[in-house]
Amino acid sequence: MSTLSWSSLIFVHVLAATFWVGGQLMLVVVVLPLLRRGASPQLVRELASATGRRFAILTNRVLLPVLVVTGITLAWLNGVRPDNLTSTPFGRVLLVKVVLVAVVFSLAGLHGVAARRLRQRGVRAMAVATLVISIAIVGLGAALAVLPGP
Repeated sequence: MSTLSWSSLIFVHVLAATFWVGGQLMLVVVVLPLLRRGASPQLVRELASATGRRFAILTNRVLLPVLVVTGITLAWLNGVRPDNLTSTPFGRVLLVKVVLVAVVFSLAGLHGVAARRLRQRGVRAMAVATLVISIAIVGLGAALAVLPGP
């Protein structure tokens, strides 16, 4: 694979991850706290719900497929095979990252359902847990960038 193709694949993967985690950070750290200070509870719920639905559509239709396809391709081209997922440091870190990605996407899906059924505190806790795990995934990605491939 050419350097340009390899770099492009990494760029698309990192861009999708940046949008996903950055979008969460922007919502949790900037937008929602500002809304809660100045808007009525009803408006906060409506805007949070509309924003969450829009972000979920983008995540499910664009970001998740891009991350999965580019992630699998990068792993395969980097020499990752089922037999070396547990036998090399790179494989083990990647395996933990993949498990956390599955957990965070499951939590994100449950968050949408919970937003309609749970109290605000429970929904907020799920959002924070999703964000914290997402940031851990970025950290694992950084670790993979410096580990030798399998």
